[in-house]
Amino acid sequence: MPVIRAGWIPPEVPVSRSASAHRPSRRRISVLLPCLIGGALLVGGAAATASAAAQALVVRDELVAAVPEIDALRSSIDPAAPVGVDAAALERAADSVGRAARSTDRLDWWIAERVPVIGTNFEAVRTAAEAADVVVRDVLEPVLALPLDGLTAEGRLDTEKLGSLARASAHALETLQEQVARLDRLNRSALLPQVSEALERVAAPLQEASSLGTTLAPVLRTLPGVLGEGGPRDVVVLFQNSAESRALGGIAGASVLIHLEDGALSVTRSLAAADFIAHGEPVVSLPSDADALYRSDGFALAGTTIHEVTSRPDFSYGARAASALWQESHGIAPDVVIAVDPVALSYLLRATGPVSLEDGSTLTADTVVPQLLNGVYRVDGALSDEANRAQDAYFTSVVRALVADLQGGELDLPQAVGAWVQAVDERRLLAWSADRVEQRAIVLAGVGGVLPETTGEHVPFGLYLADAVGSKLEFYLRQDVSVTAGACAADGSRTVTIASAFTNTIDAEPALDTGEFDYIAGLYEREGLARGQIRLRAMVYLPEGAQIGSFRIDGVETPFTVGSDSGRPVAYTTITVAPGARVSLEADALVPGMGGRTVSFEGTPGVVPTTVQNAVDSCR
Repeated sequence: MPVIRAGWIPPEVPVSRSASAHRPSRRRISVLLPCLIGGALLVGGAAATASAAAQALVVRDELVAAVPEIDALRSSIDPAAPVGVDAAALERAADSVGRAARSTDRLDWWIAERVPVIGTNFEAVRTAAEAADVVVRDVLEPVLALPLDGLTAEGRLDTEKLGSLARASAHALETLQEQVARLDRLNRSALLPQVSEALERVAAPLQEASSLGTTLAPVLRTLPGVLGEGGPRDVVVLFQNSAESRALGGIAGASVLIHLEDGALSVTRSLAAADFIAHGEPVVSLPSDADALYRSDGFALAGTTIHEVTSRPDFSYGARAASALWQESHGIAPDVVIAVDPVALSYLLRATGPVSLEDGSTLTADTVVPQLLNGVYRVDGALSDEANRAQDAYFTSVVRALVADLQGGELDLPQAVGAWVQAVDERRLLAWSADRVEQRAIVLAGVGGVLPETTGEHVPFGLYLADAVGSKLEFYLRQDVSVTAGACAADGSRTVTIASAFTNTIDAEPALDTGEFDYIAGLYEREGLARGQIRLRAMVYLPEGAQIGSFRIDGVETPFTVGSDSGRPVAYTTITVAPGARVSLEADALVPGMGGRTVSFEGTPGVVPTTVQNAVDSCR
C-alpha cells in the first residue's frame, strides 16, 4: 500500500474521450435546468389553462343562465313595481351561481389566472362568479326572508323589530355594493370580447340594484334612532308648496311637529306661517356673499321667515333656520327637520292607499296634488289671512291622516321604499338632523339637500327658481332642461350651456278671469303684469372658478346679475311667461380646468317632474 507523503500529488487519471463527451458540464446544467423547469411549467400552465378554459365555458354558461333569474328577482323586489318574489327563480339562481363559483375553486384555475395576458380573463370570470354567488346567498336570500308583518301592534310601531329589519337590510345592501365594487375594479381592457360581454350581462342587474343601496343603506342605519329606538324624538315636517316656487321646491307654509316615543307617533302641533315670528334679518347667519346675493333686487332674504327657509338651495341652512324659528316661536328644538312636497306625498299614498280626512273627504295618489296645490285655493279665492289659515289647516290635516295610517300599519312596504327612492331622486324629500352622525348619514343618502361640490368625475350646475308674483301659478308651469358643452380646450377649459324651456299652461283654465282664481293669480298688478303671467327669478349656480358668459331669453341676450354663495359664482335674471306661451332661457358658462369631468345638474323640483337631458360627455 503506497504511503502518502505531505505534498504528494496523485497522478492524472486518464479518461476516455467518449466518456468525457457524454458528461454534461456544470455550465450546461445551469442553463438547461431552468429551461427544463420553465418548459415543464409552460407545459403544465398550458395544460392547466386548457383544462380551466374548458371549465370556463361551463362557468360562463351557468352565469349567463342565472342572469335572467337574478334580473327577475331584482324586478320582483323593485319597489317601483313589486310583483311578488318567485321562490323557484331564487332557487334556480342560487344553484347556477353556486355551481359557477365552485367550478373556479380549482388548482388548474388558480394556475390559469397567473398565465400572462390570458389570465386576466380567468380572474374576471372567477370574480363575477363569486360576486353573483355572494349576492344571491348573502343579499337576496336574507332580504327576501325578512319578516315584514307585525311591524305595528296596538297603534304603535315595533321599534325593536323595525330596527332589526332596518339593520339587516342595510347590511345586505352594503354587501351588494361591495360585490359591485369588486366587479368595477376589474381591468376590462384586456378581456376577450366573449368574457367582457358575459361579465357585463352579470354586472348590469347587480349595478342597477346597487344604486338602491347607495340611497337606502345610510337611511336604514339611522332609521331606528329617528323612530325613537333610543329615546323620544321631535320631528318637524315642513310642507313645501311647489305651486309657489322656491329654490328647494316651494314656500314652506304649513308645518307639523311629530313626537315619537316608544313606537307611538303623534302630531302634537300643527302650525301655519302666521304662527311664526317674521324677521327683517336671517335668524341663522348666511355666508357674507350669500347674504348680499339674497338681499339684491328686493328679493326676500333667506332665513327671515318660515316661508323663506327653502329659498336658498342648501337645506342644511334652511333646516337650521326653521329649527331656530320653532325654538323662538314655540320653545321646541326639533331633533330632525324634514321637508316634503305634495308630489312626494302622492308617491307615499301609493303605499298607504287613500286617506280619509277630518272633513270626511278622501285623497288618493291621483287627487292629492291637484287638490293641495290648486283646488284648495278655489274654495276661498280671496287674498286674506283667513284664507291662508284655512289652506294651511287643510295641508296639516293631510299629514295627520297619513301619520294615523302609518301608525295603524296601513303600509305596503315595497311601495313605500319605491316612494322613498322616487322622491329622493326628484329631490322632493329633504332632511336634516341636529345629531352629527345622523346628519352625515342623511347627506350620504342623498336627502341632505346640501350644495353639490366638484368631484373628480363631475362639476356641479344648478338652475333654481323662485316665484316673483306671490302667486300659486307654478302649478301650471312645465319645464324642460338640456345641458350641453362645447369642445374641450387644450388647457382643460370648456363652455357649458344650461338651456331651459318654460311653458305656462294656465290658458287651458276657462275660469282664469273669475274670482275663483284671485288667490292663484297673486299680486300680478303690483308687478305690472297681466293676470295669469308667471314671473320667475332664475338663478344659475356654477362650479367654483367658472365665469358666466351670457343669458339669453328666446335667443336674445338679456341683462343678468352676478354674485356668489359660499365662493361659488351665481348669476340670475328674471323671466316672464304669459298664459299659453313657451319661453326659452339659456345660460353659458366657461369652466376652467374641467378636463374629463362631466356635469351634474340640479334644479327646483316642480309640480310636474322636469325633463332633463344631460348630453355632456367626458373629454377623455
